[in-house]
Amino acid sequence: MKVGFAQIKITPSLERPVFLAGFGNNRRAASIHDDLYARAVCIAQGETTLVLCALDLIGLFRPDVQEVIQGLEGKEIYQRLKPEVLIASTHTHHGPDTMGLWGPDHKVRGVDAAYMRMLKDKIAGVITAALSDLKAAEVKSAAIHAPGLAKNARNPEIVDDELTVIQFVAPGGGPLVTLLDFPCHPEVLWEHNPHITRDYPGFLLEEVEKQTGAPAIFFSGSLGGMMTPDVQEHSFGEAEAMGKALAQAGLSALAGAEAQADARLSLKKKTIRARLTNILYKLAFSRKLLPDVRDRSGNITSEVNIIQIGEVWMATVPGELLPRLGLEVKAELKWAGAREAAVIGLANDELGYILPPEDFKYPWNPFNPGKHYEETNSIGKEIGLRVMEGLRALL
Repeated sequence: MKVGFAQIKITPSLERPVFLAGFGNNRRAASIHDDLYARAVCIAQGETTLVLCALDLIGLFRPDVQEVIQGLEGKEIYQRLKPEVLIASTHTHHGPDTMGLWGPDHKVRGVDAAYMRMLKDKIAGVITAALSDLKAAEVKSAAIHAPGLAKNARNPEIVDDELTVIQFVAPGGGPLVTLLDFPCHPEVLWEHNPHITRDYPGFLLEEVEKQTGAPAIFFSGSLGGMMTPDVQEHSFGEAEAMGKALAQAGLSALAGAEAQADARLSLKKKTIRARLTNILYKLAFSRKLLPDVRDRSGNITSEVNIIQIGEVWMATVPGELLPRLGLEVKAELKWAGAREAAVIGLANDELGYILPPEDFKYPWNPFNPGKHYEETNSIGKEIGLRVMEGLRALL
């Protein structure tokens, strides 16, 4: 197996208004607390090459992801290696609006077209750089529960607090890249924060990189539901404490893991389609806030994937999977042969919350949803069923 890594800053300039995504409208960035990045890890074995790219952003729609991939097709190294590319957002709530919902008011998009052009060029560049950086590697992996850091604000009794870690190491040598996956919204800093920040994943990666001397990359797991940080003050101090606690837990779990020289790499992909029924999304389409990607039947096309890297199996989903479904997915991955299992959320799309169909109850007044906020930020009841059907078909 071989592995490559690259990263690049994607922090927007504050010379023009930057509308922060994730909470209310007209939350303008006042300063940059820490830079945002696009990170890419490339994994290759035999005829299979996979790129996993993580963005410190709220999310990207599938057409934006496809535009990036189309831009790669003219690159010689892309043509030679023919990689599968998965681009996932960490879902930080303190980066620029890349979707359209968080502008100055409910009728104006918050997306800066010039920033999006720059962003797509940089993502393509960082993927190309990772493809060009391949080195021989072995694989270590572990999973550990990290209780007390995250809670489920919708269903407190259903919590996934498992941190999954994959570390690529040089044969007979030290770490090359560490990959971490945890199911919790990056929103320690709350709705009144005016500073651009990666939130707790930034502190997590900094600590892992400090202790290993090698780069690291972070993905968000089944963070729907609402899996949110269990904090009181919503401060940078709490974000740092959470990040460092996760870093220490992950590295401690890895300490007892043995490196595999013959780890297997595989990826399976399936296209899925689900009907969009959410009236708020339809309203956003009519106001040109969001791109209308429905087909003539009112369906949205997306994808799911199953990745195997050594003894870790990961399912990718096109949005924010609720933890009940995430736990089901991980159990089925383990039943199929995984030692450790994880979910990568917001992968190659962002369709909002993905709920179990039996839990989906659209509120009679979506502007005052009460306990059913997640339904108002989902394309509809069908998406959860289609995601699970797709993953099970791949298994």
